[in-house]
Amino acid sequence: MIFDTHMHCDYSCDSHMKIAEAVAAAKQQEIGIVITEHWDDDYPTNPTAFMFDVDEYFERFAPYRSGQVLLGIEIGMQKQTAAADEALAARYPFDYVLASMHCVNGRDLYEERCYAGQTKAEAVCEFLTDTLANLKLHDNFDAFAHIDYMCRYMPFADKELRLGEAPELFDEVFELLIAKEKPLEINTRRLDDPGALAALLTLYRRYAQLGGKYAVIGSDAHYKEHVGRGLKEALTLADEAGLEPVYFKERKMRKMRG
Repeated sequence: MIFDTHMHCDYSCDSHMKIAEAVAAAKQQEIGIVITEHWDDDYPTNPTAFMFDVDEYFERFAPYRSGQVLLGIEIGMQKQTAAADEALAARYPFDYVLASMHCVNGRDLYEERCYAGQTKAEAVCEFLTDTLANLKLHDNFDAFAHIDYMCRYMPFADKELRLGEAPELFDEVFELLIAKEKPLEINTRRLDDPGALAALLTLYRRYAQLGGKYAVIGSDAHYKEHVGRGLKEALTLADEAGLEPVYFKERKMRKMRG
């Protein structure tokens, strides 16, 4: 079964979707889903906005849990929260722990002021360097989300990540993920943009060239209309990059096809 492995429901403060709506959307499309509520400890603009009662999460969502509806979490990595992040991931029976970068050196990548005084190349290098630092401190996760997250928000004419802008840093990030046996996520949010698709294909191919074998696929849905979006394009992208689509259940990797 094909799984959409990244979406936000009742416990993500920026979501406009309830779990019942996500489940109904998935059933209509005959796909599996993984709920990945936001957990960003010590968020720069609001330290507790992206945190929630995890015990209540499991209690309320337990009736929905099945072979097709899995319960996970998206942990936004920061260096100062690494120990707490690792402990949280170990404490609860998540099916899937998705690690991401929403902040860089204590600044919110969502905000334009995060990039003030920087060239695009400087911003990309800082992002990759901080990503490396966080990946060295975090081990208890299953995959790395939306490497192109900053492309949504950075205020530069060219909003794509280019392998040639920081080839050594990209390689270091990819090699560390491969050494930790962590797949990259193909986040479908921007795959309807041909320019984004081309730039991302270059990155995923490089990950595969260095020894990466697997990719997870996630819509990052915050609205019921976005559940399952772009899965076909993501599967094609995975094939073109030479990566096998997978998902996680009970923290174990499962193949989506075959």
